[in-house]
Amino acid sequence: MLAIIAVLALAAAACGGSESSTEDTADDTVSDTEETDAEEPADDADAEDTEEEPADEVEETEDDAAEGEPTGDNTLVFGTTEQPSTIDPADVYEKLASDILFNTTNRLVEFSAETNEIGPGLAESYDISEDGLTYTFNLRQGVVFQDGSEMTSEDVVWSLNRSLNIAHPDGASFLIGSITSIEAPDDYTVVITISEPNSTFLARLNYTVATVLPSDSDVYTAPDAKLEAPSDDDAGAETLLEEAESYIVSDQIVGTGPYQMTDYQPGVSMTLERFEDYWGEAPAIDTVRIVFYESTTQMRNALAAGEIDMAVNDLDPTETSSLEGEEGIEILTDAGGRTSYMVVDVTQPPFDDPAVRRAVAATIDRQRIVDEAFEGQASPLFSMIPENFDVSADHISDIEVELTTDSPIEFELWYPADRYTNQAEVAEIISRSLNESGLFNVTTNTSEWATEYSTHLNDGAYPIYLLGWYPDYLDPDDYIEPFYHSEKTFIGFYGSEEMDSLITAEQEAEPGTPERAEIFDEIQQLAATDMPFIPLYSEGQEAYFNERVQGVEDTLGAAQQTWFYVLSLS
Repeated sequence: MLAIIAVLALAAAACGGSESSTEDTADDTVSDTEETDAEEPADDADAEDTEEEPADEVEETEDDAAEGEPTGDNTLVFGTTEQPSTIDPADVYEKLASDILFNTTNRLVEFSAETNEIGPGLAESYDISEDGLTYTFNLRQGVVFQDGSEMTSEDVVWSLNRSLNIAHPDGASFLIGSITSIEAPDDYTVVITISEPNSTFLARLNYTVATVLPSDSDVYTAPDAKLEAPSDDDAGAETLLEEAESYIVSDQIVGTGPYQMTDYQPGVSMTLERFEDYWGEAPAIDTVRIVFYESTTQMRNALAAGEIDMAVNDLDPTETSSLEGEEGIEILTDAGGRTSYMVVDVTQPPFDDPAVRRAVAATIDRQRIVDEAFEGQASPLFSMIPENFDVSADHISDIEVELTTDSPIEFELWYPADRYTNQAEVAEIISRSLNESGLFNVTTNTSEWATEYSTHLNDGAYPIYLLGWYPDYLDPDDYIEPFYHSEKTFIGFYGSEEMDSLITAEQEAEPGTPERAEIFDEIQQLAATDMPFIPLYSEGQEAYFNERVQGVEDTLGAAQQTWFYVLSLS
């Protein structure tokens, strides 16, 4: 059975007052249509792997559990093709590793599966100063880490400074980069000051970069001050990366979360066991065993054979459809927030002409992408803000193509060979769609993500290319600032003082207010005029599971986080 669940997506943040407040989103209904929303920067499914017998590698281990066979006891076996590149909060910026940390650690504030809002975490309450610059957190007492030590304000200060000082180039410390001071006036109070009011700050504190770790353990270490490159050249950047890596822990997690990691064999399996001294409600499932697969085909067959209980997001539309007829297998999809788009290098021809960029955006047949590449299991996207946020606005459909050319404009469209679902097919559909207009002559090209593609996102090697995005925090701002702000972007081709001012204004506005919605509309109008990014489609988070697993709907939502602790087994 394929059920589509549109989950209420609420952004949460507060400014100039106290407590949290809800935000700009939508849908909360259950539908049996095939419309979904959503996608990410970090990490989607590898749908094109074709290895035939990766299971043999698993079978050769000494750990029978790693074979992916449900034990029949209170153990959930979770399958994935995503291999965590790191599990250290100072370095993590990808989905599976984030999910592991969301299940094993905590932050001051956390997204609630019950309320769909940012709420208490290790801080049981907080206050925000009238000027929106100072956040005072009152910590829970009696919380212990998985090494037995007590959590206090000293650990919070140390952990946040650790992420900020390591500032790993591949991590997400920029999300909390506005912090100017962190103080601990007593054991259970933390005072954080930021440089300027930002209604998304609490939501950012929910991301794993703000994970609280034990300050006096033998596992984690931290620099005393922010690491700096010794020079501005490539050698300096390499030295900085090496120093940052020296603080990264790749084989252990010590947190305060509902599960603790008790075994990790990279590429084979990971075991999470219920943390008996967890401060919150104990999870219903005793053990979660994560099994890593080399191909989606192998994992799909393992699920159908009952060797694993559950997987999320990894399968392509054909594999998903093939599971619909399997007895005892269920599929749920939420409204999600995964988006896919084209990055345009606005500094080089022909894309230094805004009219060309607008013509490309207006000519692409997005519904054709959804129908042909995703069998209807996605939604056309006409703003970088997906439609599960009620501030999303389409200012692309009304664009009138202004191009008059004697011959088609030629360019090469790049896509990653081994990242995101069906990218080769998506690129070909875009190419055909544009070429049929007579305005363009587009060819496609590709490279491996890890060795080439990811290293050329900012150097101009690819004038126009495909990329995807998972949300870091639940606020429309997470689909705006990282792309359009001239200094706070991870793609550095576009800059506009007007856009920067609008972004600052929406971050200072109260979430959920008409004032902020109007600012987001202005941002999307300007984005459609300048068109440095071309939104394509969105996908929902998708879960595939057998009859044993209960409560999956509670962990599907626009937050794109997989919470094992809300599940149970029948």
